[in-house]
Formats: sequence, C-alpha cells, structure tokens
Amino acid sequence: MNEVKELFDMVTDQKEPDQDAWKDQEERQRRTARNRRIGAFAAAAVIVVLAVWAVALLGRSEEGSPASPADPNPLKTTTHYYVDVTTRDRSPLPIALPGARLAEVSPGGSAIAWNTCCGNDHLYVSSLDGSSDVVTVTPQGLDGYDPTWIDGETVLFQGRVSATSQLGDLYAANVTTGEMHKVVDLPHDSRPAWIVISDVSPDGTTVLFHLPRGKPGHEEWDLWTVPLAGGKPKMLRRDAGFAAYAPDGSIVFLDHPSGFAAKQIWTMNGDGSNARRLVTGGTFSYPSVSPDGSMVAYGNEGKAEVVDVATGAVTPFDVFSEAPTWDGNDTLIVDNGYHTI
Repeated sequence: MNEVKELFDMVTDQKEPDQDAWKDQEERQRRTARNRRIGAFAAAAVIVVLAVWAVALLGRSEEGSPASPADPNPLKTTTHYYVDVTTRDRSPLPIALPGARLAEVSPGGSAIAWNTCCGNDHLYVSSLDGSSDVVTVTPQGLDGYDPTWIDGETVLFQGRVSATSQLGDLYAANVTTGEMHKVVDLPHDSRPAWIVISDVSPDGTTVLFHLPRGKPGHEEWDLWTVPLAGGKPKMLRRDAGFAAYAPDGSIVFLDHPSGFAAKQIWTMNGDGSNARRLVTGGTFSYPSVSPDGSMVAYGNEGKAEVVDVATGAVTPFDVFSEAPTWDGNDTLIVDNGYHTI
C-alpha cells in the first residue's frame, strides 16, 4: 500500500484543515436555499398559530372527548417522499429515515441504504416498505458515508475511524452477513470535512471515487479509479468530482466543484474521453443517474431537478433535496425539506 499512498501524495495537499470545515462548507452551500425558505416558513408560522388557536377554541367546546393517542411507531413519521418525475405528484415513504443523507435504493428496489451526519455516524439499511428492522452496517468505532450498492447484498462506502479527523478508506460490506473488507487504502491525512463519493462501474469491475486537494474552503477535486478487486488507483480527471456511472459506462460528474457544489454538470466516456457539458447555470450538487440512463437528478440550490440526457431539457421540482435519488426510472426519493443533505 505504500505505492498507493505515494501516488496520492504526489497530487494531494496534506495540510491540516479546520475541524469544522465540513459543517462550514455545508452551511455555505445551503445558505442560499435556506434564505429563500425563511419567508415561506414565516408565513407558515402565522398559519400554524391561527390553526392552534382555532383548535384550542374547538377543544374548549368539546371538553370530555378523548384525545387521539400518540403514534408509538416512529417509523411512520414522514421524513422522505416519492416524487413522480412525470406528474410531479408526491407521496410519503412508508418508512422514516430520520437524519438520513445520501440514500440509495438497492438494484432490486426492495431496500435502501443511507448514512447520518455529522459525527458518530453509521451506515444503515432497511426495506423500503418498512417490513424489516433497520440494520446497522458499520461496526462500532467506524463511521460510514455514501453507500453505493455493488449488488443486492453488498454496499461500497467510505469508512472513517470514529472520533478522528482521518479521511478514511473505501470498504465493501455484505448487509446480510456483516462481512466487510477494505477496497482501497486512502491517505490518512486529517480531512474531516470531506466525504469520498464513490460508485461502481456497470460491469462491476471498477470503483470510481474522488479525492480533495487544497485548503478547506478552497479545495479542488480529482476523479480516480481503482479495480474493485484491488490494485493501483489512477487519476481519471482533474478538477472533477461527485461522479456517478450511467448504465452504458459513461460518467456524470460535477465540473470544477467548489465545496460540495458546481456551476456545471458534465458527462464523459468511462475512460475520461469526450467530456461535454450536460447542464449549466446553477448551483448543482450530487448528480444521480436514473437506472435506464435517460435522466440525471441533482440538487440545484437545494431543490431537486432532473435533466434529460438526450435533449438537455430540465425539469425543476418544488421540493427541497440536495441529493435526490432514484427508485426506478420514473420516481425520485427526496426529503421533506427538513432533512436536506
């Protein structure tokens, strides 16, 4: 592994960042979207106050009527929604994902994996219909981030030793047996603010991931690949990150991302050739390719959007989600506006 570390050291800056860099960067990314929400929240607050007043008056007129019992099942609390990309209709997920970030649905569509943030975080898996218990994938002492399904039972993720500022490594874990192994050993410099976004090629042979370089708040990202079976990583493209494979092996990525967002989303061949712009003119985050490769979902200033790969037509959705994810080719999963990624 020394050769791997030497290779990374040649292209990454090893300077110590501020321990709160991740949270600071997330706050800058969300600020624009949050300011737009303040006015709406204020108006909603007035409505809530009036509603409470009306309920109180009604309650006085119906003294003695029994109160409804509290729902004892917290999994019934709505935290995320399905959104139909054609009709834009929204319906609640049957399972709650409190604090969930960077969720991804399994290839068969029966399960969902996600992580929490920020500090003492674990990787979780549950059935989408809530019929099974939530499974904690990561062992005690290891935080987990950005789950990507390798197959119906195995997830790839970034693991970081809990209570440390190390960047962490990439692991693969079987969610049924709990067996876990390291895929690639990353340089263990202190970079608590950075999450390693990764994906697996459609043929299951290659891991795509990004790494940061530069000072916190001024970092730059590079895309790397490494064989899933193990081997020597190689840089695929500089100044690119937050990438995802399409079914045909092409790659969608943020071009010149700053912090956790970029002004353009690009696509290129799996070998890095034929790079071209897909969508521009926004503040884009976390692109996600539909299972059939025809569309890409992403966040734009905190709200979900979808772009048609063939035509470039953009469909905005009036729902807050910095990292919408796909459940089939026609449905997005988004948070409810209070659990943004």
